[in-house]
Amino acid sequence: MRRAYNLRVPSDRHRSGELNFENERTGGPAGGGLALASFMLGDVTRFTRYVSPTTEARERQWRHFYYAQDVWRPSPKLTLNYGLRLDIINPQTVNEPGNGGFLSLATGQINVAGVGDIGLDGNVENTLNWAPRLGATYQLTERTVLRAGYGRSYDIGVFGSLFGHSVTQNLPVLSVQELNPPDNFESVFNLAQGPPAAVFPTVPANGQFALPNGVFARALPGEQRPPHVDAFNVTVQHQVTDTIAVEAAYVGNRGGNVFAGDGPATNVNQAILDGFPTVPTSQRRPFFAGTVPNSSGFGGAFGWTQNIDYFCNCATNAYDSLQAKFTKRFSGGYSVQSSYTLQRAIQDNPDYFFFDSEMNRGPADWDRTHSFTVSVVAELPFGRERRYLTNVSPVVDAIVGGWQANTNTFIYSGLPFQVTYRDAGTDRDTGGNNRPNLIGDPDGPKTREQWFNSTPIGSSGSAFERPARGTFGTMERNALRGPGYWRVDASLFKHFSIGGTRSLEARIEAVNLFNNVNLANPDSEVGVPGNLNANAGRINSTAFGGSDPMRNFQFALKFIF
Repeated sequence: MRRAYNLRVPSDRHRSGELNFENERTGGPAGGGLALASFMLGDVTRFTRYVSPTTEARERQWRHFYYAQDVWRPSPKLTLNYGLRLDIINPQTVNEPGNGGFLSLATGQINVAGVGDIGLDGNVENTLNWAPRLGATYQLTERTVLRAGYGRSYDIGVFGSLFGHSVTQNLPVLSVQELNPPDNFESVFNLAQGPPAAVFPTVPANGQFALPNGVFARALPGEQRPPHVDAFNVTVQHQVTDTIAVEAAYVGNRGGNVFAGDGPATNVNQAILDGFPTVPTSQRRPFFAGTVPNSSGFGGAFGWTQNIDYFCNCATNAYDSLQAKFTKRFSGGYSVQSSYTLQRAIQDNPDYFFFDSEMNRGPADWDRTHSFTVSVVAELPFGRERRYLTNVSPVVDAIVGGWQANTNTFIYSGLPFQVTYRDAGTDRDTGGNNRPNLIGDPDGPKTREQWFNSTPIGSSGSAFERPARGTFGTMERNALRGPGYWRVDASLFKHFSIGGTRSLEARIEAVNLFNNVNLANPDSEVGVPGNLNANAGRINSTAFGGSDPMRNFQFALKFIF
């Protein structure tokens, strides 16, 4: 049996430290490491460990898909494409009775798969997922075409949202012991006594037992709910010459039954802020006393103080863009392909989602308003059968002829970020947001040393105000934008003919040719009186988590035969 532990213990000033270790043994309570830790550390304010008596539990899922389509040309200028897809994604099952637990948020009970009247699929209901498709092409003129399309697509989900680990990592297979204190800075046990033993309730004949307090669990909706996206576009394409074409388009989509944020699960037993700091944290959880309202409609007097991951697939997202494209096919020794996108991507966030879904709805972390790219391939006009030096000798042609230059240029506007403030944890004890109130102009000089107005809260000229204790800040999520991004990659090729079909290609390739330093977003945590942040507004790293490439040359030879 394998156990993994995570401990948090208070220091002299009531700030949490962490001790992480694993203890592997055949049975019984954890010892050794815990005894030593208790001597040195004292009370534990949060405790998590995983205990499982089996490694044989597995999930299975049957999916089948059907599709029909047709093409109709009502006139020489109009073509219609239409189709209908049916996705049947059946609820997951487990391989044997007892190898999975389906948590019911309505009753607070674990329904054990394959026991009593409970099927191996937990009696989760299924739906037929119809996905229509429609496309139309109309030739406005000999050189201009109008295209439009719509289609719905379903997704099979990830990380337990429809399949995998959401039921085989529940009781009775896995006990995820999660002990949270009833209020801030209180302890769940002292290391001198050690943690309580992991709980594995006896499975009754009907396969149902109450989820114990202190055991983290995962829950699925009672009906299969695959994520879907409705995608649509309208495009005008025009042929300027035999080799040049331009197009402009509106491209958008709407996601339904999607994740709240980028992960599949949302904590449905998160504490509400109303009542802080007088009402204990546990009393403000929906599944403790059953008196906390939330938009999910769930809750119950189950006495749960642990988190509950709910794979609800109940959020939405939206994407809208205007796109333009210029294409010159290879002729006259060169080709060009360039595109520009003006876009907006909006999504939900899982934090506090079931209490106020609009609080953290905003631009996606990866959203860039403007994106421009251009790619150029050009044969240099030197050497035999070229524009210049066409009559040179074979020796000279071998040196100056056969060169090809290529460039790729990327220009993007900045990524969004949100402002937070220090010591926000004393103003609230639950998630939601740690943003301040916006009371002034947050824009700054946009330099590496000060990207935005990071004047500390309480100082003259500050754009921010500390919210009243027990409230959230009014500043919107991802309201500010960081530095833009540009990079040019280039390469130079030389072809040497050796005879017959054989040739040698020499390559010189450069990443970030001009060695431009692309900066990341700034440190966006502003200071407060008594706890200033000297780095607020300062940019301390480069783009892509510090991995944006510096100028890099590489050389290669390629033999073709």
